[in-house]
Amino acid sequence: MNQKNLARADVFDFSPDIEILQILARGSLKQNLPKAVRLWIILRSIYGSEADPVKVELADKFTYNDWCKRFFTEFEYHRNDKIPPLHDRTCPCAKTMSDWLFEPSMGLNAKEWKKSFTQLYPIPTQQLNNLLNYGIISVQKNQTKHQKLRLLAKTRKNFQYDFKTLVSMGWLKTEKIKINHHLNPYQIQYLKVRSFPKILRNSTSQEVVENQDLGNIIQNDLADFFDDFGQKINKEQRFFLDLEYIVDNQLSSRINELREILKEVWQKQPIPPLEITYVSAKNYQDYQDDGEDYIVYPVCICYSQSAPYLFAYGQTPEDDSGRIINWYDYRLERIKSLEVLKWNMMNWHDFSAKICQSKTPAEIEKMRSEAWGFDFYKPQDVLLIRFDHYFHNLYIKGTEREKLFKNISYKQAQSLISRSQEDLKHKRQLLKVIKSRSPRDIYCRVNYRIDDYNVIMRLRDWGAKVEVLFPWDLRQTMTEEIQDIWKLYQS
Repeated sequence: MNQKNLARADVFDFSPDIEILQILARGSLKQNLPKAVRLWIILRSIYGSEADPVKVELADKFTYNDWCKRFFTEFEYHRNDKIPPLHDRTCPCAKTMSDWLFEPSMGLNAKEWKKSFTQLYPIPTQQLNNLLNYGIISVQKNQTKHQKLRLLAKTRKNFQYDFKTLVSMGWLKTEKIKINHHLNPYQIQYLKVRSFPKILRNSTSQEVVENQDLGNIIQNDLADFFDDFGQKINKEQRFFLDLEYIVDNQLSSRINELREILKEVWQKQPIPPLEITYVSAKNYQDYQDDGEDYIVYPVCICYSQSAPYLFAYGQTPEDDSGRIINWYDYRLERIKSLEVLKWNMMNWHDFSAKICQSKTPAEIEKMRSEAWGFDFYKPQDVLLIRFDHYFHNLYIKGTEREKLFKNISYKQAQSLISRSQEDLKHKRQLLKVIKSRSPRDIYCRVNYRIDDYNVIMRLRDWGAKVEVLFPWDLRQTMTEEIQDIWKLYQS
C-alpha cells in the first residue's frame, strides 16, 4: 500500500491490493471478494481524488438517489430492485470484476495480484479465475457459457446493504430526514466523515493483523454471522455458537501459558524451533505419563474435533527413531512443556531455518484441501462410497461437501473397482457387492487420508445411510467397528 497517502484522510486513492480488499471484506476475502471490490469502488466514488474518473460530485450529506444518479448512466435502470440489463457500455454496471481490478489506471499487474491472493488463500488457478469471472469458486460447465459477472449490475437493495456496511465500518454516518410520504415518512441520508477509520492510519501489515478478526479464522460464510450478530440487538443476544470443547478446565493454566509462548514465538524473525514434551495418544497411559521430547518448528494452531492442535514440522510420535522429519498435529493440552531453542543449536541437514521458513499455514491449507481428513500429512487414496438417495439430498447435495464427494454413475463406480489395484479375490467380492446395490443410489468418489480416524468417525456417524464400497481395507475396518458395536448390544 502507498504509505505516503495514509495521512490524507480526505482522499481515498488506494489500489485494490489484497491488503485493502481484505480489510473491506470484513471476513474471508475468498467468500466476499465481489463485495469488497464493490465497497472499494463506492469509496472511490465518494472520497476519490479529483483525477479519479470514478469520483462523483456529492455534498457532505447525500441520499442513495443522489449517489446513484451521478454514478450510473440512465438512472431509470438503477432506481428499483431489479438487476439492470446491459443498457450502456459506458455505464459502470457494464464492467466485470477484472475490468475494475486490472484497468491500466490502477497499475495493478494481474499475475502479481493473483499470486498475492493465492498466497493468502491457496486455491487452484481455475477456481480463482472462476471467482473473478463469475463471483463464485465452483462453476458448472454450462455456466461458463454465460456472460461474465457484471460486478455492479446489482439491485437498489444490494447497494443499500453495501452502504450499510460502510456505515458500520465508520466510512459514513447516517441520519433520518423527514419526507412527506405516507408509506415511508423518513429517508436515510448519508454523511461523509471528516477522517477515515483508523484502520488506514496504521501500518498496513499491522492493520491486517488487527482487523481481520474472525474472518480469516473462519473461512466461510459463518464469519458473516459474527459481523451481523456479534453484538446485542435491542439489548438481546440473538446469535449463539454451540462449540464443543473437551479440554479439562484443570489444564487451562497450561494452555494459557502455551498460547502466550506461541504468540511471542510467532512474532520473532526468524521463528525459532521448539522442544516440546508431548504425551501422544499411542503412548498415552494417564496424565502422569512423562511424555516424549520432540524438536519441532511451529506453524499454526487449528481447532478441530473439540480441541486445539498445534500444526508443526519436525520430529513426530509416528517415528520412534526421531530421524524422520515430517508434519504432525499436536493436541495442545497434551504438550506438557515447551522450550524455545536457537537455530545455531541445530545441525540437522533436513531441519534448518531456511527449510522451515518455507513451511507456512498456506501450505497446510493447500494440503488439507487436497483430501478428506484431518491428518493432512498422511498419504491419500481414493474412496468409493454409496449414499442413501434421501440422505445425500439432505446432507451432501447443495452443500460444501458436494465439492469433496464427486458424484459418479453406477457404471463408473463398477469401473473404479475393476481398475483398482486390489487383490483379485477382494476385487471380485467388491464387484459382487456393488452389483447387488441399486443403480438409483448415489455413488461418490473422494480422495481421503489413509488411516485418518476422523474419516472413520464421520462414516460411523452416518451409519447405514452410507456404505464404503472401496477400498477393501477401509471397508473391513468399518465392518469390524460395526461388529464390535453389535457385540455390545446384542444381549
